[in-house]
Amino acid sequence: MSVKHIPLKEISFAAKTGFLSKALWHKFFTTRSYSRNSRIWHRFVEDGYFRPHESKMLPDVLILGNRSLVELERRGIAAVTKPHLGQFDHDEKAGNIILSLEQGKVLDSFTTEAELKRKNWLWTKTTQDGKDAKFPDLTLQLSKPAKYRTVALEIEQSKKTFDRYMKVMNSYAVTKEIEIVVFIANQQYIFNSISRAMKEVSYPSWERPVGFGEMEAWLKNPLTAPIYMSRGVESIEQWMREKRERAG
Repeated sequence: MSVKHIPLKEISFAAKTGFLSKALWHKFFTTRSYSRNSRIWHRFVEDGYFRPHESKMLPDVLILGNRSLVELERRGIAAVTKPHLGQFDHDEKAGNIILSLEQGKVLDSFTTEAELKRKNWLWTKTTQDGKDAKFPDLTLQLSKPAKYRTVALEIEQSKKTFDRYMKVMNSYAVTKEIEIVVFIANQQYIFNSISRAMKEVSYPSWERPVGFGEMEAWLKNPLTAPIYMSRGVESIEQWMREKRERAG
């Protein structure tokens, strides 16, 4: 791979997520033949841009190598740390959603939880407010025009204690920069617990609405996936269209 073939798209993605999986790379980054893709994937490692994840349970996952870190430093970009084994499936789902939305050309930018934790590390370690803070799994900046510009996504794969759900909703109740929160899960129990927690903490849903989405639909197409809200069913595609129609 010559200097002019630095895999910048892959490096930029891994800088924000901590990894590059073969499954996401095949789906979103390349359209070449299988044999050509296989050679390119191996050259990422041979050329020092990526290296294999240390976990033997993640054989098709790469993390940033030294050449990528040098390239990012040159551009003034700080990379997040790699996800551990127990976190990877969650983070790959988040990556799938983000890359699908980028493909749909509805995003100005996005921020991962790992980026926010890195940025606010000292605050979270030294203050009580920081210790109780909940950073969104993903923060989306939707392109103009959009009904909501700043959207927090929470990907819930496992049950939490009710106390934890209350802390999450308390945190979002005072997070002014977020316009709407969408919880994505595949268990009705989780949605019920979040709804209960909202009532318990008197969550200001009129000011910062909350929606619920089914995991399977969001992984298939997050642009059109239903978002179930108190006033009906919406979608990101609808948010983009509604604003255009009103403006027109």
